[in-house]
Amino acid sequence: MSARVGDRIVVRTDPHGADRRHGTVREVLGSPDSPQYRVGWDDGHESFLYPGPDTSLVPAGQDQDAVDDSESGAPIGEHDPVERIMSYPVRTVDALDSLRAAAETLAEANVGALVVMRESTPLGIISERDIVRAVAGGGDPDEVWSADVIGVDTVWAAPTDPILHVAGLMRHASIRHVPLRAQGEVVGIVSARDILAVLYERC
Repeated sequence: MSARVGDRIVVRTDPHGADRRHGTVREVLGSPDSPQYRVGWDDGHESFLYPGPDTSLVPAGQDQDAVDDSESGAPIGEHDPVERIMSYPVRTVDALDSLRAAAETLAEANVGALVVMRESTPLGIISERDIVRAVAGGGDPDEVWSADVIGVDTVWAAPTDPILHVAGLMRHASIRHVPLRAQGEVVGIVSARDILAVLYERC
């Protein structure tokens, strides 16, 4: 898709397409082959968007309701790209934030994992389980940094990787969250719960 400033963006936020998020393109970034947009969402938030199959473009001035009604909401299969079920925008925490600050962000955002950032560089992820283990092991939640509990090898995936492939990564590494990146940028995150919902539907 190719959007211009002022165009409307519609994103299906659940696998069945019942819930949608609407926003307006504020800035066009990336390249024609790998577009990225800065979007001002109708809920007052702003984030960078890497458009996926669940993203629809509504040119400025076009009736948005007509576009919403025309979406088919095709079922998602295990061989579809994982970007169809990824969560975005991704919640982050600074590498020097304490475990307590990370835990508060997890609770406020109601998510299970955060991407740890050092300035603009993603270092890895920190999950609820990581924080529990660190504190249970004697770590002071106000003295241990988020970067201190990142795993040695964070498992990453690309948004175009098949869902089943990412499921295999989770099983092999015994993890529950996989961040997705394209051209060095974090564009989404997927959880075991997201993947299980797809695999369950295929049973």
